[in-house]
This record gives sequence, structure tokens and C-alpha cells, in this order.
Amino acid sequence: MLRKITSIILSFMMIFSISITGFANSDTKIQLSTERAISKGSPDKDADNNTAKNSGKVIIVDIIRTNLENFNNIKFIRTKLKSSGYVALMNIRGDKGYDDKRNFATMGASTRANISSDLELDFNDTLDGAKLYKSATGWKPGAINLVNINNIDFVNLTTGDYKSKIGYLGETMNANGKRISVIGNNDYYENGQLVKNRDFCLTFMDSKGRLFGGNTDDINKKDTNYPFGIATDYEKLKKETQKYYNESDLLYVNTGDTYRLDKYKMNLNEKTYKKMKFSIYNNVSDYLDYIFSIAGKNDTVYVMSSYPSNLEYINNKKLTPIMRFDMSDGGSGLLNSATTRRDGIISNVDFGAEILNRFGLKNEEIIGKKLTSLEKNGNIDYLLKDFEKIVSISSIRMSVINIYVSLVSIVIIAAVISLWQKNRIPRRFRGRVINTLKEASKLGLIMPLAFLSAPMLQSSSKSMISLSIVFFSIIYYLVPKIIFKKDDMKQIGMYSLIMISVICLDAFFATPLMESNIMSYDPMVAARYYGIGNEYEGVVIGSAILGFSVILEYKKFPKWIIGIILMGVLFISAYPSMGANVGGAISGMIAFLVYILLINNVKIDIKKCVLILLATVLLVAGFAVADIALNIGSHLGNFVKQIMVNGPMEIANVFLRKIEMNILLAQTTIWVNFLLVALLLLSIAVFKPGKFSGAIKNRYPYVYKGFLSIIVGCLVTLLVNDSGIISAATDSLYLIVPIVIIMVIEYKEKTESSIE
Repeated sequence: MLRKITSIILSFMMIFSISITGFANSDTKIQLSTERAISKGSPDKDADNNTAKNSGKVIIVDIIRTNLENFNNIKFIRTKLKSSGYVALMNIRGDKGYDDKRNFATMGASTRANISSDLELDFNDTLDGAKLYKSATGWKPGAINLVNINNIDFVNLTTGDYKSKIGYLGETMNANGKRISVIGNNDYYENGQLVKNRDFCLTFMDSKGRLFGGNTDDINKKDTNYPFGIATDYEKLKKETQKYYNESDLLYVNTGDTYRLDKYKMNLNEKTYKKMKFSIYNNVSDYLDYIFSIAGKNDTVYVMSSYPSNLEYINNKKLTPIMRFDMSDGGSGLLNSATTRRDGIISNVDFGAEILNRFGLKNEEIIGKKLTSLEKNGNIDYLLKDFEKIVSISSIRMSVINIYVSLVSIVIIAAVISLWQKNRIPRRFRGRVINTLKEASKLGLIMPLAFLSAPMLQSSSKSMISLSIVFFSIIYYLVPKIIFKKDDMKQIGMYSLIMISVICLDAFFATPLMESNIMSYDPMVAARYYGIGNEYEGVVIGSAILGFSVILEYKKFPKWIIGIILMGVLFISAYPSMGANVGGAISGMIAFLVYILLINNVKIDIKKCVLILLATVLLVAGFAVADIALNIGSHLGNFVKQIMVNGPMEIANVFLRKIEMNILLAQTTIWVNFLLVALLLLSIAVFKPGKFSGAIKNRYPYVYKGFLSIIVGCLVTLLVNDSGIISAATDSLYLIVPIVIIMVIEYKEKTESSIE
């Protein structure tokens, strides 16, 4: 049975992978942004803001290389936030990593962009630069032109994972008659040479690399009291601001001095750094006062820091503040996004969609979402506390997971070796050693449950988060042991049922535990923001199947009810507004249907496999329709929309990205070690003890059928998930740990019978 199911699944995987790879390679032509037609976007009829309704303007002030606490030290911001303003922390990750250029490009692109920090950007506002630009691109130059746009775009398209289309914010604005201007620069000296830094133009240029208004060159003055002897000339800046405000619909201002201060910090001592910082913040505060004095009643003003300081980045603080002030709205609170579904956390891909929405526009190729406001008192304190928790979890995440996986792997290997070589252990210690290893192996099922439960205590610091995990681990170990005493199978059944119950309850209430879970996703990494994470995708399958298998071993429970419950679990874990895990929908559907057929003694043949696959396709299609019809905006709905916009090649790109991610994970993640341990144990369990698998089948027939279904789930999730290795590893926890425990039970019974 196992061989037949496995061969069918593997055959499907091979055919699908080969067809996708062949399809992806069928059209390898690269089309540069300067070769594409202009993307015009369309009116956004749902744009419900005063700026869009009354033709207001947008002003963006970028106080780069600062954080939320710094904002609170700027007098004008501190005072303004007492009466109005919506605030969020923005993810800054680009394609393949973090740096200013990737972030700036992503903010104005269709999705994450790969503009490496090694690439020099030649933004030029001279006549010669305009001529060079036209000869290189064939397009009419603007006031400021990215002369090497073709090279920049080629690198992005050929080395990036997302193949993003850069400059879509600016292009959509230009195509709809909206004028953009930028003012300022981040120029500094390096080795005595002036380095011209106008990277922020990546956000606001069109896809051809052009900006049609602004002053990025003549805005500074010499002042030895400032970093590098360069200071922003705020008197000139105010004049230029008034000029370009009158001429533009969107005005972006980069204050410059805060960037230079961060670059220059190593040359200062604590006293001189504070002195420069105080002076710069006073200038910024005065300038913001001026900005709000000229802003019209229909305007929207954004104050943001597009990238953190070097120290913040080193300390793993990779979210930056953004504030929105609608001049006609005196409310205050948090900014939200459907991209993240987390109060006060947004993504840089949302920036372009948000700005377009302020002008009543949208572009379907931009995957980000407009921002919505949530009234909340104490918004700054809330975000500071939430950010502390995010950073604490992120900082200890890998250490804790590595310890957990390593410990469980070592315990399982030690337990198997102890059983295999039991005669080499002194008789008086033998039973104690094997029993201790058996109890320790239960941590494999207890710890994921403790990780998920720990956020209930609302801990923010590293130490308190760690203590919360320890506390719940002890509780979950002791309670089942007290209830079921020496019945290990009932104990692991209880772990599994509690696990799937907590996951479903959490998903039903929009995953508040999952989003603060040390074994789940990280908003700074931005692989996922909501729903059930890839780590717990495998846990859902394994815990549900193992839990109900143990019930069936001890109780005559109606199997049709189990089928209904499993479909309910699948719905909650995969529905776009709950668990929102597409990979989980596919692997869960297949694994659960296989399990339902097996426990009902239905023979699985080719016809049944085809029906299972058909049911899975219909399920995913149903979720996709619901996602789009209800405008939920989950990963599945976005994927379908991107296929509609970009064509079927989007399918190939996504699956190739999944394959590449799994190859990378196979080389880097510690979970691959657990998969190897799982394969080793399965080999030993099947071959070394001879008839061990047959013994499981005879003694625990439902658990055995559950094992087969879990194996199917592991195989499928390897194919359909971009972190399939991790999902398969967590799924196999519910296969390997019970096998070890059953092996120990068999050993103890043989030992007791031999004594008698």
C-alpha cells in the first residue's frame, strides 16, 4: 500500500516539475523596462480619501536613517502626534536582501526589486546626461534621468527572484497626468571624493528611469559643524519646496542630514554626536512646521524613515516608521495593510499602492495594498512595545529552533541506538536510560505546542519569552502524564489533539498566537505575515491525523465524524481569511483524503488517486474564487491576479522560485537534519528489527494507517510549498516520535515477559 501511494505521488511530482521547468524555459527572452509599453494603471473607484476626492496633493518627507524613538525626539512630530496622525512600521526587505537601493526600488516597483548595493546608479540632471540617456534608451529624457537604467533593469530581471517591474509608481502617475518632483540628496565624501547619492529616485522614477521635476543637486551648503562638512540648506530647501509644491501633485523631500550623520557617526564621540544630532533634529522640526503650514486642507503629508541606521540594522531592527497625516482628518492611531493583516505593520510593497490610492489610481501589477487607518490611543507606545517583541523573537528564533531540532534529533538517534545496542548498556541502567530517552523524545511534540502557546503571556523581552516557552513545556508535559499516567500512546494523542485544537482556534481568530510565535514567521523577514506558517503547515497534518488515530485505537468513534472534522480543520487552516496556507490546502487535502479512505478500508488505486487530485484542485479553485470575490487579498488571490495580469508564465516563475527556495533550505536549514534523522529511523524501523512495521500494523492498525497518510503529506508538501523541507520535517515529527515510543513500548513488554 505505502509503495503504491508513494510511487503515484512521486510520479506526479516528477511529471509536474519537468513540465513546469520546460514551460519556464520555453521563453527566456528578457524584455527591459525601456522596451515595454507604458503601464497606465486605471482609476480606483474605491479610493475613499479626501485627497483623491478633491484633487489634493501629497507631500512625503523622508528623515532617513532614523527610528520611531528618534521621531519622538523631534519636537514638531512629538507635538503633532498628540492630536493627529496614523503610524506604522514598514518592512524594508527587497529581493534577495536588505539595503537602501533594494528598498527604494521596491517601494516604487510592482513587487520586490533586486537593485544590488554594488550597482552604481547614474542619476543625472545635466544636459549631457540627458543626451546620453536618450541615445541609450531611445526615450525622451526628463529633468533627472537614470542613464544606466538598462543595466540596472537587466540585473534585476536576470538575478532577481521576483522579476519585478521597476518604476511602476512613477509611470502610473505620469501616465495619468500627475506630476512628481523630488528635492534633496544624500551626498557625502569618501576618500576625499564627493559621492552623489540620489538612490531615492528609484522610488519615484518611471519605468524608463525618468523624473520630470525636482532639485537633487543644488540644495546643500558647506558647514563644518555638520557631517562631512555638508549641511542641507534649509532656507533654500523651503524655497524649493514652495516652488515644486506649486508645480507638482506629489512632492518627495529627502532631508539628507540624518543620512550623513549616520554615515559619519564613527568619526564622532558621544558628545559631538549628540550635538550634531540635536542641531539636525531642530532643523528638521522647523522644516516640518513649514511643510504643514503650506499644506492644503485636501493634502496628505507622510513623514517617514525609508531605512534604519547602521546600528539599528546591526541590532536586527529592520522596520522603519511611517506616519500619515490627512490634513482634513484629525484622527490618530495605526496604519494597517491587507498585505500584513497586522495592526501597525506594513510592507514596502504597499507604498506604491498607497500613494496611487491618494490620487484615485491603481495599477493591478503592483502587488501591494492601500493603507487603512485604525483609531488607537497610545499608538507610539503600542508600536514600540510590539517592535520590542518582534525584535526579541527574531533575535532568539534561530538559536531556540536550532537547540530544539538538534536536541530532538540527538534524543531520537540515541533512543534508536540504545534499543539496537541495548545489550551493551549495563543491565541496571538499561531500563532507566531507555525510558529517559523515550520521555525526552516527547519534546518533539510538546515544544511546537509550547511555542504556539507562549504568546498568551504577552512577553516582550528575550528572557521572558524563553521563560514562557519553558513554562508551557512543563505544563504540557505534566498534565497528560498525570491524566494518563503510564499510557504513552494516549499522552501523545493528547499532545496532538491539543495542538490541532489550538491551531484551529488561533486561525479562526486571525492567528494572534501564530504571528508572535518563535517557530512561525517574522515580519522583518517578510516571507509571510499572517495565517498558518510553513512550519505549522506540517504540524496541522501530522497532529490531526495522529490525534484521531490514537482515538480510534481506544474508542469506537464514528469515522464519518472524523472525516467531517478533518475537512473542518482543512477549511480553517487554508481558508484565505483564516489560516491562508495554499500549500497546506493541497497537502492537507491529499493527506486527509488518503487517511479517510484508509481508516474506512477503501482500497486506493489509480482511479482513487485521480479523484483525490481532482478534489484538491477543486478545493484550491474554490478558495481562489472566494478570495477574489470577497476581496480578501491573500497569497492565493494575489497569485491568481498576477496570472491574469502577467500570463501563465507567472505559474512557472512561482514554482521555480519554490524549487530554488527548497534547494537553498536543503543547504542551510537545520530542519533538513531532522528529515535525514527521520529517513534513518524509518530505515532502521523497517529493516533492522525485521517485522517492526508489521508489529505496528497489527497492534496499532489505525496509527499505522495514520503513518502512511503522514508520509503522503510529507511528500506532497515537499512539492507544493516554497519551504517544503521545513513543512515536511514538522509533519514527520508526528511520525518519528510515535515510532520511537512504540519501539520502547515493545522493548519494555518483551523485557517484562522475559522476566516473568
